[in-house]
Amino acid sequence: MLIGEERLKARSVLYHLSALVLFAGCAYFNTFYNAQVYYREGMMLKERGQAGLAKPKFDKAIEKSALVISRWPKSRWVDDALFLIGRGYYEKGEFGRAARSFEQLELAFPNSPFLPEATFYRGIALIKDGNPGTGRLVLERVKQAYPKFRDAASFHLAMIALERGDDQEAVDSLKNFVQRFPKSRYYREAVRQLAEGCLRLGNYALAEVWFNRYAQIETDARKRAEAKLKIALCRLAEERYDDVLKMVRDVLGRYSELDGEFNLLAGKAYMGMGRHNEALAAFAQVRSNNANGAEAAFMIGKYYEENKDFERAMVYYDSAKQRRAESEYGVLATKRLALLEAIIRDTLRSRTPAETRFLLAEVHALNLGEYDNAMAIYQQVYDSFPNTEWAPKALFAKAWILMRIKQDSLAGAEVLKKIVAEYPKTEYADESRRLLGLMSSEEKKR
Repeated sequence: MLIGEERLKARSVLYHLSALVLFAGCAYFNTFYNAQVYYREGMMLKERGQAGLAKPKFDKAIEKSALVISRWPKSRWVDDALFLIGRGYYEKGEFGRAARSFEQLELAFPNSPFLPEATFYRGIALIKDGNPGTGRLVLERVKQAYPKFRDAASFHLAMIALERGDDQEAVDSLKNFVQRFPKSRYYREAVRQLAEGCLRLGNYALAEVWFNRYAQIETDARKRAEAKLKIALCRLAEERYDDVLKMVRDVLGRYSELDGEFNLLAGKAYMGMGRHNEALAAFAQVRSNNANGAEAAFMIGKYYEENKDFERAMVYYDSAKQRRAESEYGVLATKRLALLEAIIRDTLRSRTPAETRFLLAEVHALNLGEYDNAMAIYQQVYDSFPNTEWAPKALFAKAWILMRIKQDSLAGAEVLKKIVAEYPKTEYADESRRLLGLMSSEEKKR
C-alpha cells in the first residue's frame, strides 16, 4: 500500500467516526465510503488472481466516486474521489483514462495530499498506454519533487528499460537503485531483476553474486530454490560442471515442479563432462509437456543424430515437437526431423550423387528456411558435378535466393550470367536471360 492509499484509508476512517456523531446520514460521505469499499474488494480479488471478478468492483468504485464529484463538487471528498477514479481505471488496465484522471487531480487540486502518488501513477499509466517518453519525464519529475516516491519512481524507470529490452541500461539503473535504497519495499525485486539482467548479458559471475544476495533476503523457500537454479545455470555457462551437479543434488526432489529444470541442468553438465549415459538418463527424467521437456527430448535426439542413429534421433525429435512445438527446441526439432527424413529417403531411393545433394539443398531452403546452408550446398552441386543437368538448376536456385530472399540483385545477376555463359542451351539459361533483361530495363528506368 502506497502513501496515498494509506491517507485515503485514514481520512475515510476519521471522517466516518465524525459522521457517525455529527452528520449521520450524510449522503456524499456514504457514497464515497461505498466507493472505497468497492475499490478494496476489487483489490482483494485482483490480488487473488480473479481479475474478471475484480473489474465490476472497480467499475462501481469509479461510478460512486464520479457521483460524489458531480453532486457534491464542493465537498471535502472531491480530490479523494478523483484519486480513486484514477486508481480504479489503473487497476482495470484502462491506462489512458487513468492518466487523464490523475492529471485532472493535479490541475484542480495542486495542494492535494494525493498529488505525489497521483503523479507517480500517471507516469506509469502513460508508459503503459504507449507514451513512454512523456511517462519517463513525469517519473523523473516525481524523483525530484517528491522524496517519498523517489525509490518507487527510480525502480519503475529501471523496469521500463527492461521492458523495452535495454538490459545494460536496466542493470546500470538497478545497481544504482540497490545502492541508494537498501530499505525500499522494491529492494528485493530490484535485486532479483538485477541478477536476471546480468544473466541475460552473459555476466555470469556478477549474476551469481546477485542471485546469492536475492536468496539471502527472499523469505519464500521455493523462490530461494529458483534462485539456486539460476546460480547453477551461471555455473553451467562457466563450465563448472561439478558445482552444477552438487547444487542439483542438494535441491532435487524438494519441489517437484522444479525437478525438470534441475534434471535438464544435470544432463547438460554430464554431457559437458563427456558422461553421456548419465546425461541421457538425466534428460530422460524430464518428461513434462513444456519447454523444458521439449529441450530435454531434443538433447537426446541430437546425441543420437551425432552418433548416426537417425531412426532413434527422429523418435526423440518428434517427442520434442509434441511436447511444445512452438518453443525454441520444438521448432529446432521440427527442422531436424525434416532434414533426417530427407536423408533417410535418400538412402532408400536410387539417386545420383548430384541429385541427392541438390535435394538436400532443397530441404534446407524449402523445409527449413536455412538459406545460407542451401546456397552452400547448391554451390557444391555446381562445383562437384558441373557436367550434370543439376548444375545449372542448382545455380538458378542459388540466384533466386540471392535476389528474392537476400535482396542482393548484383550477386544474383553474376550467377545468372554464369548460367548463360556455361549452359547456354538449357531452360535455365533462357530464364536467366529473361531475368537479366528485366533487371536491365529497370536500371534504364531509374
